[in-house]
Amino acid sequence: MLRKNRLFTPGPTPLLPAAQFAMASFTAHHRTTDFRALFQRVLADMKQFIGTRNDVLVLACSGTGVMEASVSNLTSPGDKVLVLSAGKFGERWTGLAKAFGCNVDVLSVTYGKTFSLDDIQAHLSPEVRAVFVQATESSTGARHDVESIAQIVRSREDTLLVVDAITGLGTTHLDVDGWGIDVIIGG
Repeated sequence: MLRKNRLFTPGPTPLLPAAQFAMASFTAHHRTTDFRALFQRVLADMKQFIGTRNDVLVLACSGTGVMEASVSNLTSPGDKVLVLSAGKFGERWTGLAKAFGCNVDVLSVTYGKTFSLDDIQAHLSPEVRAVFVQATESSTGARHDVESIAQIVRSREDTLLVVDAITGLGTTHLDVDGWGIDVIIGG
C-alpha cells in the first residue's frame, strides 16, 4: 500500500494513485530502444507544452539545481549579471550568481511587489551578461511582467534572459520563443 504524505511546501506535487502505480510498473532500462522512443516523445511534448521550437533539456535535480546549472554554464567569473529579486527565490539567484563569481547587481523590491520597468532599464548596462528573474515568486505570490522584461532585455543584443518558471510554467502564459526568453526553467 502506498502511503500518502502531505507536504505544505511549493513541491513536490502529489500524484494520483493511478499515476503512481503506472510509474511503479514501468521497467524499461534507460539504454533500451523503448526508453529512447518514450524519452523522445516526452521531449517533443515538453516543447509543445513550454511553447518552444528549441531544445528542451531534462536534468535529474531539483529546480535549484537547474538554476545553478544556468548560472554556471551561461556566465563566467567576473561577468556582470542583473538579478531581479522580489522574494526568497530571487535571493537564491543572488546567492548562486555570487557563488560562481559573478559581479552581481541586485534590483530588489519589497516582498509581494514587482519591478518598475524604468528601474530595470536603468540597471541594464551594456556590460550585463545575463538577467535572472522569476516568472512568479512563489514565496510572496508576485507575478512579474516577463513579456515586458524580455522586451527590455532584447534591446541588449548580448544579454541573456533566464526565467525561473518553476512555479510559473503551466500557470502563467509565457511565450518563450515569441518574447525571446533565452532560458526558461520548469520543475
